[in-house]
Amino acid sequence: MVNKDFIRQLLCEEKFMFPLKEVKFVNVPVYDELSVKNLWPHCQTIDDIMKYFPDTLPKGRNPDREYFFNVLNTLNEQYVAELIKHANDARHSASAFKAEDETIEISERMIGLLNQAPFHSRKLTSKLTSFQSARAGQCTCSSKARSP
Repeated sequence: MVNKDFIRQLLCEEKFMFPLKEVKFVNVPVYDELSVKNLWPHCQTIDDIMKYFPDTLPKGRNPDREYFFNVLNTLNEQYVAELIKHANDARHSASAFKAEDETIEISERMIGLLNQAPFHSRKLTSKLTSFQSARAGQCTCSSKARSP
């Protein structure tokens, strides 16, 4: 991200960098909605933010994620906190909706019909048979008996 043109602009005071002791570091969750790719086009239109980034980046490249969010957090800590809170809320509420979509509602009549019909499972039956044999004292193992 730092190239000779950006350094030239820094030295001419056209661009700026924060002293390290003034940077408000932030750890942003790695969510698609909090990606630099999604936020960078909007930030390019804000002059106060662009003072800290090069005018041009290589084609198809975005600023470094850590640098990008640390600059945003240093400039506007409340905005970054709201972004993270909104993303977390959206993630948690989406999982609640997903659980509701996977829930199957069944009527009392259908419960009665299902309880009347026998259910046979080959896997369940074999497990129950071996469990019942073990309880009755029968060994289903094929190990050889030890000789004295």
